Amino acid sequence: MKGLRDYIINFGKLKLGKHEFEFTIDEDFYKHFEYSLVKKGKVDLLLTIDKQKETLLILNFAFKGYIQLECDRCLDEFEYPVNSEKKLYIKLEENVNENDDELIVLEPGAYEVDISPYIYEFINLELPLHKSCDQGGKDCNPAMLNYLGHVNDTEEDIDPRWASLKNIKDKK
Repeated sequence: MKGLRDYIINFGKLKLGKHEFEFTIDEDFYKHFEYSLVKKGKVDLLLTIDKQKETLLILNFAFKGYIQLECDRCLDEFEYPVNSEKKLYIKLEENVNENDDELIVLEPGAYEVDISPYIYEFINLELPLHKSCDQGGKDCNPAMLNYLGHVNDTEEDIDPRWASLKNIKDKK
């Protein structure tokens, strides 16, 4: 993807040992993923690459910041905190058939890896199933909640076939 060249790590030039890289994940990053659930936010990423052998790398991702989400209840935007750590292993081998989500197998001649899809996945894994303003430390929009309360209180004409079932529910 164009514009994501900063996220291509040339590990071929790295010496054995630990190396740190810092990134800021913001709107410029999210716009490259067309159907992204996250469009705004600011997450600082500290990537530590531990090159243990010429054929083994350990990538430690430390995320800290927030992503902008829309509340499922009142539709207001709120800042959802992100504070997580993830780990990936990169192995340079031929014909490895391991099926592990944390292991990336590259051809022995590879010297770089694009980490942008992994960053995108890790941030999206932080999304809660149900998004609400209280997760961002604020209250829902009272005007919207008031509107929703009035909408739910109105009784519509009930189909007579279901009216008797409603009576059963009311008796309990």
